Parts: sequence; C-alpha cells; structure tokens
Amino acid sequence: MRDLDFIKDKELRKTLEDSIEYIYALFEQSKDSKQKKSYQEETYRVIILYVVSAIEAILLYFYKARGEKIEYPEYKFVCPLPPEYAHGEKFHSPVVVAVQELVEKQEHQLGIHELVAFFRRKNLILEKTAKKILDMNDVRNTFHFNKQRARACDLGRVEKALQLLIHTIKNAPKALERK
Repeated sequence: MRDLDFIKDKELRKTLEDSIEYIYALFEQSKDSKQKKSYQEETYRVIILYVVSAIEAILLYFYKARGEKIEYPEYKFVCPLPPEYAHGEKFHSPVVVAVQELVEKQEHQLGIHELVAFFRRKNLILEKTAKKILDMNDVRNTFHFNKQRARACDLGRVEKALQLLIHTIKNAPKALERK
C-alpha cells in the first residue's frame, strides 16, 4: 500500500497495511444482507475500533518522529504544612509544599486525547479533524462492554470513520514537514 510509504518503521507499516485489509474485509462482510442487525452493528464497532486505532498509531508515529515531548507536572518531596495553614474551602485537605518537575510522558501513557491535543497545540491538525477523531474515539470506547451504547453504530458512521482514516493518511506527512 503505497499510501503508507511515509511510515519508515517497516513493522508498523506492515501492521497498518494488514489492519486496513482486515477493515476492508470486515466492511465487505458487513454488507451481507443475511446477517442479523445486531451482528452487523458489532461488525461496524470493530471497524471503528480498528480505524481509530490506526489513526492513533499514525499520530503516535509522527509524534515520535518529530522528536518532541509531552510533559506533565510531577510533584516531589511533598511536605504537608501544619493544620493552621488549611485552605478556607478545603479545611480537611492538607496544604502542602512540593517541588514541581516536568516529566516526559512515556509512550504507554499517551492516548489519542494527548496526541490530538499535542497536534492541536502545534497547529498541525485542523480543529474539525481533531473533533472528528475524538468523536470517533467516543464511538470506539463503546466497544467496552461496561460502557453504555447510546450512540448508534451504523453504515453512515463507518463510512465517516473510513473517510477520516483516508484523510489522516493523506495529510499526516505534512506534520513532519512543519516544525
């Protein structure tokens, strides 16, 4: 799949190519009119799961390729102050003095929300694209069995997800060009 040639990590590129082939096979299978409606909807959920996972992998690849860091504040050497320094609104919560240090988030701590926020801050992703990615991620999260499935997962949503994947693949290389 030549559209993924921008990904120099051969293993990741192969995984994405295989996953996209699987998405296509599932999509074709979902068109079978003999399938129960519930089976079809679950197939659509799996397609969206794969699409969002592929988008997340592409965003992570570009994040790493850019060599930048996402950091968060970590508090060390935390020392609680005596009770007389209690906060007026949070009387039962201790007030503390600590050293704040910015720490790089490790790869396993990065999710799609952090990656989308990073690319937003860098102006490397359009706001409407970011919103679409996060919206599809919300649908992906309904794949968890303990999450409510209030949002319908139909052919229209799957087609939007596939368009978003194509858009991401076509536009992602520009993220490396702009620093």
